[in-house]
Formats: sequence, C-alpha cells, structure tokens
Amino acid sequence: MYRFGQRIFQSHSAKYWNTFSKSMKSGQGLKVFSIGVAGIFTIGNGYQYFFSTSYAKENPTGHSRFTLYQYSNCPFCSKVRAYLHNCGEEFTIVEVNPITKAEVKSVTDYRKVPVLIADNVILKESGVINSVLETHFTTGKPIAECVKLYPAVVTNGSTKVPSVSFDQEKQNMRTVLLALYNNISAAYNDYVKRKKEAIEYPNKYVVMGYDEKKNQEMEQLVKWRKWIDNHFVHLISPNVYRTWREALQAFDYFTTNGNFTEFQKVYIRYIGAGVMFMIGKKLRDRHGLNADVRSDLYSGLNQWLRAIKGRKFMGGDTPNLADIEMWGMCSAFHGLECWEDACKITKIEKWYNRMERYMQKRSKNVVASANPTVTEFQIPAS
Repeated sequence: MYRFGQRIFQSHSAKYWNTFSKSMKSGQGLKVFSIGVAGIFTIGNGYQYFFSTSYAKENPTGHSRFTLYQYSNCPFCSKVRAYLHNCGEEFTIVEVNPITKAEVKSVTDYRKVPVLIADNVILKESGVINSVLETHFTTGKPIAECVKLYPAVVTNGSTKVPSVSFDQEKQNMRTVLLALYNNISAAYNDYVKRKKEAIEYPNKYVVMGYDEKKNQEMEQLVKWRKWIDNHFVHLISPNVYRTWREALQAFDYFTTNGNFTEFQKVYIRYIGAGVMFMIGKKLRDRHGLNADVRSDLYSGLNQWLRAIKGRKFMGGDTPNLADIEMWGMCSAFHGLECWEDACKITKIEKWYNRMERYMQKRSKNVVASANPTVTEFQIPAS
C-alpha cells in the first residue's frame, strides 16, 4: 500500500512526494500513510480481492451467524452492511483499526475489508459476498456450498517462459549466452506480469436460483450492480475529498468514529485528509471526471433516478439487490457536504429515505446514517 501511494504521489508531483516522504520515515508514519491511501473512502481496483472458500480461525462473537469486519465509511463495506440489514438477521460489526488490523488478524490471514464470517465461512469481495448471501437465502443452500458457485479466475496471465536448448556441442558460446539472457528476461517478465494479475469473478453479479422466467429482471439487476461498482463508486472519493475543508470534514468523522488510539486520531485527521485531498484529484483525472466533480455526481444520481422513474425502487414495489447496494454506497457519504449538495440539485433524498424506512422495517440491527455526527469543520487559521 505504501508503494502504491508512492507511485500516485510521484506521478502527481515529485516535489510533493519528496517533501511528504521526509515525514514518513518512522514506522508509525508509514502506517498512517497507508491509511491515507486506503482511507475510509478508498475507491477502485484496490478492492479486487482474491476469493476462495476458507474458514475462520474462531468466531469472537460466538452469537451471530454473521460478523462483518469493516471500515465504517468504506463504500464496499457499506454495501455488505446494507445487505445484512436487508436479510433480517442479527449481525455483529467489528470496526477494524486500519493501522494494526489486529481485529482481522484474529480470524484470518487476509488483511483487507470487507470480510464477512458467515456460518464460520470467510467471505471476501463485496460483490461476491452479497451474491453468495442472496443465493443462500434464495435457494436455502448452505453458504459453504454457495461459495463454490463463484470461482475466481486469474486474468492477465503470465507469459510462458520459452524452452531453450543449451546443447553446447551444437551451439557456440554467443548463442548459449543469448539463450541464457532470453530465459532470464522471460522469467523476469513473467514475474512482473504475475504481480499485475487480477482476480476476477465472472458471475459475481449473478444470483443463482432465480426463476428462469425472470431472466430479463436478472439482466437488469446485473447491469445496474455492475454500474454501481464500475461507475458510481468512482464518483464518491473525488467529491468527498473535493476541497481541503471537505477532506478534513470527512476525516473528522472517520477518526471520531473509527477504531483508533487518541494519538492516531490526531495524526490521521490531518495527514490522512491531506493525502486523500491530493489523491482525490488523481482519481478525478484517472476516471475522466470533469473539473467540477459535483456535476458528475449529480449526473450519476440522476441516471439512477431516471432508470427508476415511475416505480418506487429499481426492483419495483420492493427493493432488489441493486437498490440495496446503491443505498449502501450512498450511506457511505450520507451527511457529508457532497450529499447535502446532491439533495439540493437532485431528488435522490426521496428514494434514499424510502430505502431507509424499508431497511428499518427489515433489519434487526439499528439502521443509522453512516455520518450522523458530522458537523461543519473549520480550518484553523494559518
């Protein structure tokens, strides 16, 4: 994660990186920098997890079927939390300290979130988690069996190292050395490509066990779940961290409600906000957003609302999985300045409140805003 952050900073401004890196020499500094990059609102490819059937070392709660390890305002964690509210069963939330990650270490060797322990099976990657759970509740099959329906596939595979003969009786020294060089070069290229390999789940947006007569509904569900993950989520960070003041506001809530020591709260509030303010600009450019990123947020929300037009939810009279995941994504920045602005320009608040009322009826846990205590954050005078 540190190296990832370094690459982003270097591509943004070598001067900024050189200045910032001097303050990151201590172990604590490096860890805090990782949080700034991963943050609570980290968006994009960093959440493409490796997925396999595995079992928890232990269930520390011992009561709930479901235990979610999360960062409270991570949009992908919010997606899973939204589904758990919808399923109508009690669940336990464990807020992970992003620096030590001690909470996750106690149950698995995996270090990213969200992680869900469901019937003692460890589930990873938010889209797969929700599909596995929906398949479980739709078909009644055990979660351990449902996981097998969502295998991981490695893409951008490695290059096969060519077989080269070293028969010195038939080849001169120059040819042997050239062959040796080619072998080493191929092995290195293979190593580099392996580092860039991505884990994909070809059917992660498909829910198994649906009536075949509802294929059109499933196609729409898959379409909008992909849209949420591949488009809408990329609008969040650039808007949450649009200005230095907004970044401080977000991290004020993050550090107040996250699992941090008092020292970490003070340190991360300013370092994390500064890092994410700059990375927000980088993400804006990476995803081709306008300089006025608010316009992209409004456009995304209006696109969602137009698709719902004439219905209460995307699923019709009741929410479907796309509604639940979209609501979860929105809850990650609900109450922040970008959300308040969006409610003034679009009609998203009506749909959001309708979803919240639905969730409150369904959930056995308390359904609350992800940012209930956010207040205007004043920048100290310089």
